[in-house]
Amino acid sequence: MSMIFVAGLTGPVRDAVIDALAKQGAAVAAGPDGTNAPAGVAVRAFDFDDQASMAAAMAGCDRLFLAPPFCETMARAGSRAVAAAREAGVSYIVLASRYDASSDAHWRMGREFGMVEQFVEDSGIPFTVLRANTPMQKFTGLLADAVRSGRVPLPEESHPVSYLDARDVAACAVRLLLDSEGHENRFYALTGPEGLTGADAAARLSDALGRAVAYEAIEEEPFIEGLDAAGYTEWQRNMEVSLSRVVKLGMMGNVTGAVEYLTGAPARTFAEFAAEHAATWK
Repeated sequence: MSMIFVAGLTGPVRDAVIDALAKQGAAVAAGPDGTNAPAGVAVRAFDFDDQASMAAAMAGCDRLFLAPPFCETMARAGSRAVAAAREAGVSYIVLASRYDASSDAHWRMGREFGMVEQFVEDSGIPFTVLRANTPMQKFTGLLADAVRSGRVPLPEESHPVSYLDARDVAACAVRLLLDSEGHENRFYALTGPEGLTGADAAARLSDALGRAVAYEAIEEEPFIEGLDAAGYTEWQRNMEVSLSRVVKLGMMGNVTGAVEYLTGAPARTFAEFAAEHAATWK
């Protein structure tokens, strides 16, 4: 049986990929650590700053899911991971990227992910890139405390975002890792089923919680203060600010059918997500 290697720091997409592959009975190895890895998954430690350790961790694996670390060294880590995959004999890569990324994108987060995409594309290894829009898990993570207090504070004015459940990103990745025929060397823009303004998202949260949640169109300064309080580094903060500016250009509200095209099931709605996670905001 071939083995799939999942490379990425713990997070909703990476963890969902590992869980789904394990449930499918696939042979899975994961690193750089075994946080949240279910029984049966081989944990192989490595360092994103050390290509040799990554190549050793990938040994014997023919498929790779790569979720580059969201930090200042992301592009270099992506380059090393791709070089390690080539060294280890990996024959196919699924890259978790971001919506509207490209190496010449005019916004910073898009360029950072775009550079990693370029490393993958130039590697000569067959690949599929999943360009996912903002995850719904932002509301159970960064914005969770605010939602509990009845607020959705974002510097995005009244522009929509087609929020996507991280589990749908994972479902697309798993489908490709198990069978990539017809999808190699392609890029897919993954979105949720609807573009939602901050007010729309707040309304759905209100319905799920049975109490009022209001959208607050804040300025960048209090948004940055919130990111700092949440422990974001300066680089991560700058990436999030760049994303909010792209939202205000009206670039993040488009809807695609890529999730259903790849998986056969429609993307989860925000209302479904809010109802499922209501206890998080109690």
